[in-house]
Amino acid sequence: MSYVNTKTRTMLVLVVTLLMVIAYHEGEAIVCSQVNMFLAPCLPYLKAGGAPSPQCCGGLNSLKAAAPGKPDKQVACQCLKSAANTIPGINDDNAKQLPAKCGVDLGVPFTKTVDCNRYAIAISFC
Repeated sequence: MSYVNTKTRTMLVLVVTLLMVIAYHEGEAIVCSQVNMFLAPCLPYLKAGGAPSPQCCGGLNSLKAAAPGKPDKQVACQCLKSAANTIPGINDDNAKQLPAKCGVDLGVPFTKTVDCNRYAIAISFC
């Protein structure tokens, strides 16, 4: 079994994220597996805090870009809420702070209790 160093792992995450963005075609609905893939690099931050990695912030930006319309925003919001409630160890305060720490305006808090219907009506990203 070969050793995969941090740089190789980082490049792999970036390539997978890039491929997902390229594969996304306008008119196709976003699904939770895409949302989860975009945010997978954020799990260490969501659990332990500190500073989110560049890969995490890149995934957050990719998620925002992949959900341009209201239906996509509602789905993405529900996926984020579901992830916050089902992945063990996610700290709700870390989740709330993630968009600001990455400089990405999602327009809605990433929390376990967000009302996605309330925020999806707004123009901003859910």
